[in-house]
Amino acid sequence: MFSKKKNTQEEYFDTTDILLEDDFPDEEAGTSSKPPKKKLPAWVIVPVLAVLLLGAFGLSKLTGGSKEASVSSTLKVTEVKKGNVKEVYNSTGTIESENTKTYYSPVSAPIKECSAEVGKTVKSGDLLVTFDTTDLERSNEQAQLNLQSSLNTSQAARAQNAQAIDAANAASAQAAETANALADTVNTLAAQVNTAYEQYQTNLALAGTQAQEIQAKREQLNAVIAENTKTVSYNQSIIDSIDSGYSGGRAQIAELESKENLSEEEEKLLNSLKSIFQDYDNAVSARNTAQTAIDDANSQLNSLADPNVDDAGYSALKAQYDEAYAQWQSAYTAAGGSSASVGMSAAELNNLDISDNLAELAALSPEELLEKGKEGMKADMDGVIASVDALQTNMAAQGAALFTIASTENVRVKIEVSPDDYEKMKTGSAVSIKVGEHTYQGTLTETNKIAVKNEKGTPVIGAKIHISNPDENICIGATAKITMTVAKSDNVLIVPNEVINASSDGDFVYVVENGVVKERPVELGTVSTTHTEIKSGLKEGDKVVNDLNVDIKEGMKAVAVEKEEE
Repeated sequence: MFSKKKNTQEEYFDTTDILLEDDFPDEEAGTSSKPPKKKLPAWVIVPVLAVLLLGAFGLSKLTGGSKEASVSSTLKVTEVKKGNVKEVYNSTGTIESENTKTYYSPVSAPIKECSAEVGKTVKSGDLLVTFDTTDLERSNEQAQLNLQSSLNTSQAARAQNAQAIDAANAASAQAAETANALADTVNTLAAQVNTAYEQYQTNLALAGTQAQEIQAKREQLNAVIAENTKTVSYNQSIIDSIDSGYSGGRAQIAELESKENLSEEEEKLLNSLKSIFQDYDNAVSARNTAQTAIDDANSQLNSLADPNVDDAGYSALKAQYDEAYAQWQSAYTAAGGSSASVGMSAAELNNLDISDNLAELAALSPEELLEKGKEGMKADMDGVIASVDALQTNMAAQGAALFTIASTENVRVKIEVSPDDYEKMKTGSAVSIKVGEHTYQGTLTETNKIAVKNEKGTPVIGAKIHISNPDENICIGATAKITMTVAKSDNVLIVPNEVINASSDGDFVYVVENGVVKERPVELGTVSTTHTEIKSGLKEGDKVVNDLNVDIKEGMKAVAVEKEEE
């Protein structure tokens, strides 16, 4: 990429090519679009250079010494075109199995033969370990004998129990007849109790309705009492106020009324006193009326009482039923008590079942172990032996690890990604995988969410790529090269990577417009190894400077020459 540099006058002359009109090739002939530079004979070059130097010197004097304005540089340019560009991510990783299984010995027995070897390829169903089953056969035979002995003992106990129960049943037949007779009485009383209970519930519901009505009446009377209590209190306050302020008012009224001729002031006083004591008499009347209403409401409240509930004889019938039921239960127990006390309890019978089950399980375990020992240990998937535990003796212990198989049917490539490339890792992206001379297809399935330092101390992020079409050439632990398209843009404006310049203000290119070099800011998109997408700043057909041999400066005059495609 270019960087800004200032050119001296001498540099302009050194980097300027001299072009003649006949130097450009015929485009229809299929030749390169880049105009070739022809060398002129020395007898021509010297006079030409002399003329150019004299012309430049004279023009410089006329223009006040400006040397740059009179010189045009020949610059190679590339035309902005539309095309396709894609960014490809390349890396290497290690092939590993997605499914690794460790096989544990199902029995404790001597190992007869073991064909598992690290690195050996195996198929599902391959027999890898066989056992010597001599001890297992002996243990199974002993367990079968113990089982038969336990079953015989249990069967004899059940036969004795059945005989004892039959004898007890015969003795309790009479007691059963008595219990049946009492059952009729109990059933009759039960029907009567149910009828009385239903009537009792009806009476309770009726009493509940009456109770609600009584409660509503209580609330109404309490409201009357509360309202009239306010009236009594209000009028009593009026009475008390007049009593304290006009204690001799009535005597004064009588005195004034006894006079024949009253002055105007006495007339006003008499009328005022009469009005005050009229209010007094009204308050007394209102107070007494309200108090009477309170007394009447209290009297009505005292007369209200909750309703009584008739149980329709339910209590008495229930007592008779309980007594009859107790008698029937006693007779029923006597009828079945003989067999219950003579025969085995439920817990004892359950213990016999448990003993039989334990004996069967005890016999089953050696039998199953014998079958597993005869079967040996087989691979249940295609793969490669990843490890074989060292066998210090020829004896395998039940539950001990013997060997591990890494599946070659489900494999992946594990790679390390720089944190700078993390955002490019999109789950589901298609990946091309090359292992030696073989190529496979894969999919990016997982990218870790944390960066860790590798052996060199560089932070990396782990990622996994599933191989979709593994075959017999896959080698666990081998190195794989991966290629993944992480960005792609079709039918967009593109330019060669080398024409892009960078500064503190952003990315830019140089273009030639009307014979003058101009700096054009650009917005970049997808970048491949050769070309860059231009999102904004250029249009199709623009001439972008692509000349690494000339120092470029904005404003310089230039002749644009198409650069040949490499």
